Amino acid sequence: MKKGCEYSPSCLPKDSDQTHPPLLVSQGKNSQGHTFYDISKNESIKRDIPEFCNKHVSATSYGWLTLIDYRKKPLDCCLFNPESNEMIQLPSIKPEREKYQCFLSKPPTHPDCYVLLFVSCRNFLHFCRLGDEKFIKRQIKLHTLTSFKEKIYARMSESGNFVEIDFVDQHLLLKEMVNDSGQILHIPWPSPSNAPWHAHDLVESCGELLLVHMIGYHHSAQVAYFRIFRINTVEREWEELSSIGDRTIFFSLFGSMSLSCTNRSYLKKNSIYYSWIDRNLWIYDIEDRSKTLIKSTPSRIGTTDSKSWIML
Repeated sequence: MKKGCEYSPSCLPKDSDQTHPPLLVSQGKNSQGHTFYDISKNESIKRDIPEFCNKHVSATSYGWLTLIDYRKKPLDCCLFNPESNEMIQLPSIKPEREKYQCFLSKPPTHPDCYVLLFVSCRNFLHFCRLGDEKFIKRQIKLHTLTSFKEKIYARMSESGNFVEIDFVDQHLLLKEMVNDSGQILHIPWPSPSNAPWHAHDLVESCGELLLVHMIGYHHSAQVAYFRIFRINTVEREWEELSSIGDRTIFFSLFGSMSLSCTNRSYLKKNSIYYSWIDRNLWIYDIEDRSKTLIKSTPSRIGTTDSKSWIML
């Protein structure tokens, strides 16, 4: 193995003054390389990190990353903390045609932390308590999930109802979110009936839970517009937002997040940073629905590459 910074976890492009997430690109079918794109410096940094080599890297909860080696059958999975360089091995799991997303019920340091692996729009998920020897498979139709305030929330695929996911030993429980009026928390499908394609994610934003919905153009990979909904998990109510004020959202299929723009003058507030299948990085203005292309994007992004916003 080569020696030097490029093969050390300390080679992660950390900056003591950096308070925003870089866009991490896992490159190639087997994630052979990884590129970090810094929006404040408008530059790409390629790093060869042994812990990341041949692993798909994506953000999960509480500052941890998920590392999955898709070359192996079954898949090799682990959690990695870029701050402490701590790594936690997870049980191996059967591969699927799509890549897994990972959600944690609590920080991995908590004795009752559960790990949930999920493929969007599939009819099942896998879960285990951290330290268990294998994942448990559960047949269930969920559309999107998130970890929020040490709980996991999900939107059901068919009904659009929101549920809270709880774990009791080796059982996964779904709790409908019912308000004081007896109404189940439900958001009607945000896309027009003739929308050709869409994408979505649940995002924690400065103590609030947002559903971010992306709608695409006909006959194009370009994004038409976004819709944003605020979910009140206490009152079991929702509202659509026309503005998120002094905040910005970083959207991707493998790790979305949101930050306040206070003391971050280089970020455009009330906006969404996103990179989609056209392989470019864009800024979407929520107020006027305009889109601005950021010219300098991660180099050599291919159709098998995947992207995730992560905090280092």
